Amino acid sequence: MDHPDYIRVAPDFVVEPLDEPHEPTLIPNKQELEYTSNWVRDHMTGLDPTPHFTSTCLIALSTIPNKELLIDFAPPYVKNHKSIVVYATGWAAKFTPYLGKILSDMAIDGHTDFDIEPFALGNKFFKKFRQK
Repeated sequence: MDHPDYIRVAPDFVVEPLDEPHEPTLIPNKQELEYTSNWVRDHMTGLDPTPHFTSTCLIALSTIPNKELLIDFAPPYVKNHKSIVVYATGWAAKFTPYLGKILSDMAIDGHTDFDIEPFALGNKFFKKFRQK
């Protein structure tokens, strides 16, 4: 841990999403910090709501409605698609133990007992790339 005696409270939401990976400034969004500080002040009694050791994080978020995480096998047009497990987009660090279990079940057993239907790729959104 880089900062003993501190806990991480982060805004896990986006006020102004970036369209391109080259756009980040590495300067945290003031609105996101203010919203989070206010939430800490109102809900985390005894914790200083002043941001310390701020940083940014670049993550990919799905633009598919209601699809924050994508977990599935590769689309059928990919050769050996049932041998390729895909996880993409979203904030999933808090789910890492479950995510690891789900992905390893899929890779080893070809399925998982967890209901991952809400996270399916939605092949209607993915089109096979055609080279010209």
